[in-house]
Amino acid sequence: MVSVAHVSNTLGCINPVEDIVREAHAVGAKVLIDGCQSVPHMAVDVGRLGCDFLVASGHKMCGPTGVGFLYGRREVLRDMPPWQGGGEMIDQVFLERSTFADPPGRFEAGTPAIAQCVGLGAACDFLTDVGMDNIAEHEHHISKYLYDRLAAFPGVRIYGPKPGPDGRGRAALAAFNHESIQASDLSTFIDLEGVAIRSGHHCTQPLHRLFGASGSARASAYLYTIEEDVDRFLAALRSTVDMFAALDHPSS
Repeated sequence: MVSVAHVSNTLGCINPVEDIVREAHAVGAKVLIDGCQSVPHMAVDVGRLGCDFLVASGHKMCGPTGVGFLYGRREVLRDMPPWQGGGEMIDQVFLERSTFADPPGRFEAGTPAIAQCVGLGAACDFLTDVGMDNIAEHEHHISKYLYDRLAAFPGVRIYGPKPGPDGRGRAALAAFNHESIQASDLSTFIDLEGVAIRSGHHCTQPLHRLFGASGSARASAYLYTIEEDVDRFLAALRSTVDMFAALDHPSS
């Protein structure tokens, strides 16, 4: 099994998953794609990708927490045994053996998270109404705006590739570090300015270790983010950096 992220939540890069799927299938391996950072932001066609499995999470696509989905190719699911027993996943039950429902039912034992699934369905309808191509085009613009503004800030290192001239080739996020301020301190004081960013290792500890960093701060944009939001973030970053500079070099 080859497991790969479609879009990195730290580097912002968009991986060539079609090529990866083709190479993996050439040697008989199955492929699972982590689509948590791609499905909410762009049109994703599992048929075109050719993957065997794809996962995505609800809360990253305007849905509730605690719910997501797993796509699996029917011919692959048909050959897999159930992983959990419970109601609705059986066909026939005998004292000495059982048979199981066809996919996907055999993998959905017990009472599902009904309310969360209804909420996820509403989120999917909302994104469809907005249009995934429209969301992607908006994010191309805001990705380039965010990257260019942050890259021009003194003392900042952004991780991942630079977006293209039209903003393509990079997700609308920027994980970064400042040369003299810890990421957790940055995020805490920027939060006090009313701007929410994240800090930590973003579930990519080996990657941060490769960069020699204990973590990073990350600013993320979505379909509702506009240029003024990015400007406010940069103003909060400027204010925070100036505050720490004043602490290091107090006036006499």
